[in-house]
Amino acid sequence: MFGMRLQRILGFSAALALATAVVAGLSAMNAGSGFRIVGWQMISRFVVVQVYGFFGLFMARDSGIAGSVLIGTGEWSDDVRSIVNWGLLPGLVIGVINYLFFFAYRYSPFVVPRIREIISLESGITEESIYRLFIMSSMLYLFRLLYSRLKAIWPSAIGFLPTALALVMSSLVFGLAHSTYGFTAAFFGGMILGGIYLRSGIESAIAAHFAANFLFFTASYLF
Repeated sequence: MFGMRLQRILGFSAALALATAVVAGLSAMNAGSGFRIVGWQMISRFVVVQVYGFFGLFMARDSGIAGSVLIGTGEWSDDVRSIVNWGLLPGLVIGVINYLFFFAYRYSPFVVPRIREIISLESGITEESIYRLFIMSSMLYLFRLLYSRLKAIWPSAIGFLPTALALVMSSLVFGLAHSTYGFTAAFFGGMILGGIYLRSGIESAIAAHFAANFLFFTASYLF
């Protein structure tokens, strides 16, 4: 049982890492980078997502959450429906909100219009693997371990406090990683993406992140 679980986790994290490496390489090539830079981008992204994804899935399991719907035992049709309903559709809503209210982030000099699809996917997989799958799952595990001592005197605390703290703290780290320029949008976006991750796994969080970024940057360059 453990061997099968380990095989699934390793395979899924490797698939995430490979997808990230491919889009990172395409992004570097579109930016006109040389062969060495393209190769380094692909290798570094692969290693980062593989490591964070692998350990993040274990932390998710130990925290009592699914982490990934695709490595579970559910029907694939239900998994796809969950990713669409809890990933793509909320992501489009986030993209519209960002476009309407966060004017300063439009027309980013770091995003070339012809590669916005690649950058949206790369950032979606990489950031969700790090901040939701690994950091949030790890925080949830630690907070549940810490608050387990309160279970006898405050049973409900173990149910909501660890989850709430992990959601807020991981979103704070996510916001700080985007500097003061993008902190506000990243923090509140991290709260929503964290909720999506808890509800429907890392696949939905990645889908929402991609849809939000893609719609935001596409709308910014079209209107």
